[in-house]
Amino acid sequence: MKKLFLCALAALAIVACKQAPKAETTEDTTDAAAEKTLVAYFSATGTTQAAAELLAQALEAEVFRIEPVEPYTEDDLNWRDSLSRSSVEMKDIKARPAIKALPVDLRQYKKIYLGFPIWWGVAPRVINTFIEESEFADVTIVPFATSGGSEIDEASKALAETYTNLTFESGRLLNDATPADIEAWVKGE
Repeated sequence: MKKLFLCALAALAIVACKQAPKAETTEDTTDAAAEKTLVAYFSATGTTQAAAELLAQALEAEVFRIEPVEPYTEDDLNWRDSLSRSSVEMKDIKARPAIKALPVDLRQYKKIYLGFPIWWGVAPRVINTFIEESEFADVTIVPFATSGGSEIDEASKALAETYTNLTFESGRLLNDATPADIEAWVKGE
């Protein structure tokens, strides 16, 4: 019985040690990694989140939500109150609200679509925190935004002028964008 068990064990070991020949692939894994896309976004009320999810779906991209350590309340977002948190942050060009953890490794992405609501004509300061705490390598950033009245041009320009070491493409305002609108944008139509 012992011999039978040892023979069976030896046979299993031999089978386990045999490796099937590796399939040859024409795809270079470094090229595949170089093409990875991320949709990173900050959304205080859910409007930008909805656009980000549609964009990620159209791009078949991974999604990362930029979350401040201290979430914004309705009172914090009251732009009519000069003492509200968002008003105070936006008046201070050096304000950098703390954010929760970053994605594991942003260097793996070739293109990052960066979404945010437009506050006072520019990206919220939490976007600056995200950019400054991230490690990018040869990445292209494509801004997208939602807004109650501002266009994205000034916000995109301000980011590109602040972070001259990064490559920015033209941004897009995605207010009330449909899946078809987003699909057309990502296809360059």
